[in-house]
Amino acid sequence: MKFKEKHLLLSIFLLFWSFASCFEQTADISIPKGYDSNQISFKYPKNWEITQDYYTPAVHNLFVETAGDALVILQSYQSDLAEDLESFSKSFSESSRTDTPVGEASLGHEFENIPKEGGYEWIREQFEISLLGVSVPHRRIYGTKKIADRQIFLIFQVATEDYSKAEPGFRLIRDTLRESKTN
Repeated sequence: MKFKEKHLLLSIFLLFWSFASCFEQTADISIPKGYDSNQISFKYPKNWEITQDYYTPAVHNLFVETAGDALVILQSYQSDLAEDLESFSKSFSESSRTDTPVGEASLGHEFENIPKEGGYEWIREQFEISLLGVSVPHRRIYGTKKIADRQIFLIFQVATEDYSKAEPGFRLIRDTLRESKTN
């Protein structure tokens, strides 16, 4: 297959994938799943999946994904090594802008502190992801609080138009995240 044909097929696939993944389902919190490992526990919607869980004593990185394009990232660090929320959110935003594998993420054009809730400090970022000339507004919400000897950072990311579908799942994770009783 020639280079142009491969490029066209890849472009069509990516375009289809980006639109197919835009159909966010409402978070099903009726009978949530549970996570209890690596010093933390929480509940998450039964129609969401943990797709990555990497733990060392220095850092814990966990991804929870929906069937659409919403994403929860949990990162934790030893408290004495963790950044403050403002530095963390701006650093995360910049690295995600340069590391986006498909399309292009705009640099967060709006960061806003939002009221503390549930023991967390919060910052909201508005940004856009563009693919093949189509730009989709997104929201990323960063939260942090200390659990045991760890500083936990939660990152909730979703297309702005789908926020109301993912928000119950975000809230479930936020409200049930605590120190594990089994570790």
